[in-house]
Amino acid sequence: MLNLKLKLKLILLPSPFPLFSKVATFNKTPLRILSLTTDFSPRNSSTTTMSINLRTHVFAGNPLHFKSHKNIDSLSPSSAFEALTARILGNSQPSPTPLNFKVLPFRNGKALASSAAGSGDSPPIWNLGWIGLDDLRGILGSSGAQLSAESLVYLGSEDDVVYWAIDVSSSEAVEFGARELSFVEVRTLMVASDWRDSQAMGNLAVAGHAKALLEWHNTSRFCGHCGAKAVPMEAGRRKQCSNDSCKKRIYPRVDPVAIMLVIDRENDRALLAKRSKFVPRLWTCLSGFTEAGESLEEAVRRETWEETGIEVGEVVYHSSQPWPVGPNSMPCQLMVGFFAYAKSFEIKVDREELEDAQWYSKEEVRKALTFDEYKQAQRSAAAKVEQMCKGVGKNQSLAADFNVGTQLNPMFVPGPFAIAHHLISSWAFADQNVVNGVGSNSKQPVSSI
Repeated sequence: MLNLKLKLKLILLPSPFPLFSKVATFNKTPLRILSLTTDFSPRNSSTTTMSINLRTHVFAGNPLHFKSHKNIDSLSPSSAFEALTARILGNSQPSPTPLNFKVLPFRNGKALASSAAGSGDSPPIWNLGWIGLDDLRGILGSSGAQLSAESLVYLGSEDDVVYWAIDVSSSEAVEFGARELSFVEVRTLMVASDWRDSQAMGNLAVAGHAKALLEWHNTSRFCGHCGAKAVPMEAGRRKQCSNDSCKKRIYPRVDPVAIMLVIDRENDRALLAKRSKFVPRLWTCLSGFTEAGESLEEAVRRETWEETGIEVGEVVYHSSQPWPVGPNSMPCQLMVGFFAYAKSFEIKVDREELEDAQWYSKEEVRKALTFDEYKQAQRSAAAKVEQMCKGVGKNQSLAADFNVGTQLNPMFVPGPFAIAHHLISSWAFADQNVVNGVGSNSKQPVSSI
């Protein structure tokens, strides 16, 4: 088990990149997650459950976000961009501190990844496919494309290493020789990640941030005010209209999504919904985008009423999660989680939005929070990534990552990579909450903030 205290120190696994060989300290309030007490092997059929604490949601806790640099710093976006430009053009580096550059290529929204065998019976472990500028120049040169500083997006830095992302979708062919690398959907990497592995969580947060920025660049090519071309600025962290009479500044648009667990406090039930576009057997929280001129709490009440006909009273904030694996047209979604307490209880499902919605007791929800399901899904997705890196299994669907095993529950809820899981599990196990090592007998969910 993890030994977690008020300040969590994560000892990261050895890595060829300095970013992921450091000790990181998080000062965040805990999130709850479902886990087994002892054996994590798939041979163990036990469904004993308890709570452990994590410090961030998946895609949050980006290790490259821990430090910010002033413009005069050699690791700042502007200074690093100047050094990058000089390196690409073959000029001497202007920075007094020699910088190293690592680049993460993306192709059609997929991140370059590698895979290595796990220890013992553990599933394979994926890693981000960082490459150097020389390797990138060679890859692009083989397809006739030219490497320019404007094509790279600044991700952050650690020590003397600056990390960048680049979209190589326009290149006709991208070859890596004998190296076992493949472009993999970030969502598949999410399912393939062991949420107890701090290095995997850091890699996933970096990949999510890079994907969000690159997709934003792809969908924000022109100025929304005058229609002129928008050009990257500040090492790709924003854009600016190229029209001299406009010069409008353009920043990534964050799309807030209210996601809520609706609770019948009197009968100790929770409302879960099933959407036809999701994988079979998956029941989850209600959710919806916030409209203009609307507070998040108002969005919770409106979406619940529109989709299920349930009237909501009290709304309590839980936590938030960046979600870069939604539609490509909205790469910077922010999931904002709430507990919503119902004032009415008769369900009237909007069939255009939902396949079904039902009240579930805590006992039913606890059975759905089956750790074996999540571990089987993780092992299946990890094996898929390994096959892709070896050049096989590239057409397997994501839905197959969930439908594994021989004895499946009739329903299950999203895994620990989703904020919905933490909303549901913190309600289902409210009487087993552990906050900063102190047990709580409260029957009410404990907010993670």
